[in-house]
Parts: sequence; C-alpha cells; structure tokens
Amino acid sequence: MRVLITGVTGLLGSGIAERYIERGFEVHGWVNRTPLPRSLERGVQAVRTTKDLHGHYDRLINLAGASVAGGLWTDKRKRLLRSSRIDFTHQLLAPAQQGNYSIGHLVNGSAIGYYGPTQSPVTETAPCGNDFGAAMVSDWETEALELTDTVEKISLIRTGLVLSHRGGMLGQLKLPAKLGLSTRLGNGQQGQSWVHEADWYGALDWVFDHDLVGPVNLTAPKPVSQQELSQTLARVLNRPCFMRMPGAPLRLLLQDMADLLLEGQWVIPDRLQQSGYSFEFPELEPALKNLLKG
Repeated sequence: MRVLITGVTGLLGSGIAERYIERGFEVHGWVNRTPLPRSLERGVQAVRTTKDLHGHYDRLINLAGASVAGGLWTDKRKRLLRSSRIDFTHQLLAPAQQGNYSIGHLVNGSAIGYYGPTQSPVTETAPCGNDFGAAMVSDWETEALELTDTVEKISLIRTGLVLSHRGGMLGQLKLPAKLGLSTRLGNGQQGQSWVHEADWYGALDWVFDHDLVGPVNLTAPKPVSQQELSQTLARVLNRPCFMRMPGAPLRLLLQDMADLLLEGQWVIPDRLQQSGYSFEFPELEPALKNLLKG
C-alpha cells in the first residue's frame, strides 16, 4: 500500500503516518517548513514539491492547512488560512489531473466549519453555512472535487474537535482545568462536536475500507455544549468549574476569531453510523477518562 499524507507533521497526520508505518505501508509525507519528527524520519519519504510526486498512490490524505487558532483573523491571516488549504490543494492535485501521478482514493480533510454555527443537530445533508469558515471549507472541498473525472473515490471528511493525549485542544484545556480554571464561555450553550483520537483513526480506516465517498462527518455521535465540556473535564480531573467569561470581552479581544469559542456546531456522524461504524468512545466522560487517566 503506497500512501501520501499532507500535513504529516501535524497532530493527526503524524498519528496516521505512525500507524501506516506499523502496518508496513510505503508512506510519503509532504514536508514544508516543519521538519519530520524524529519518530517518522526513517519511515516517511519526504515530499517537498509537486516534482517529487510520481507513480500511483493508493491513498492520498490531504490534511494541509494553517491552524485556524494560530492568530487573530486579520485580513492577512484569513488569506493565509484560505491559501494554505485551497491554493495548496490546487497545486497538489493539478499534476494528477495532468497525468503526472495517480490516486486510488483521495480523502480531503476539511472541517465541520462547513455548516457554520448551528443551534440544532445537523448531518451531512445540511447546507453550507454563510460565515468565513463555511465559505473556506466549501471552496476547499470544491477544489478537491475538481478531480472527480480523474479519481474514482473522493471523500470529504469533516472533522470536529479532536481530543488527544498528545496535544491539540485537550492539551490547551487540561492545564487551566487542573488549576480549577475551567470556564464557561459566553452563554456556554454553543455546540462542541468532539471526537476521541482513536475513533478519528478508526473512522478514517472505515472510510477507506467501506468506500464512503462524498462528505463524512468525523465526530462522536453525542456532541455537548461548551459548558458541559468544561464541567465534564473538571469533574474527570476532580476540580471545580465555576469560572465565567462573558462573550463581549472575547469579541473585543479576539475579533472574528472569537467565533471559534462563542459559536458552535451540533454535528451528527450520520453516514458513519448508517454504514455500521461502532464508536469506541461515543460519550464524552469515558473519552476524557481514557485520555487523562488511561
């Protein structure tokens, strides 16, 4: 099995690479500014330009993109967020359209931001939202779908908030929670569509093994409110949860980026469930206990 992973130095990309190396796959990873971690240096063949792409890749997993939480959403930052996803995907896939290399199954790793803020549960059939994030994800997916005539299988995995013991969102929340500073943000009722890292990897395997093409939500089946997330994290760590942060100061401080904290989505992984995928961690508290105490 020959695979190519973009975003291979990130939380999920590196985790996929490690698993594929253990399975004996031939792993190629797109490497940009961030060097490969030491654990992947021997097992991943670095790809640095489209000239390095050749032959047939059974799987191409496109996870490239600057962090949406990496800085204030100035006009310059928004252009970077879009170009690191949309422009990069165009540059990555254009040689495949020209026949310079081929792909068996393309997975484009987009996000549940596609739906925009939601107040009630949504599935893959819900329409695109109308905010900046939704437009960016929609354009990103459209770019990937340009290969429809070239690649038989294209999956658009819309990932929620990934909980991992290796970092990411949980890494940012854990220390304040341990100090008793778990906080309700705004009214605390914004949806948090999370997924345990193990289920994210399991669901990705399921997508490949069962040829789930088109949009697929990679979230746990039971999203929670932001307040419930904070309370559950504090309870698992045996700490209090009484802090409150009104939305107005966050809006003033973070500007448009405050949407990440004050707006949310209630996303249901309908296609995974309908196809028979069984979640190892469908509920939040056991997931947090596994990650923090396992």
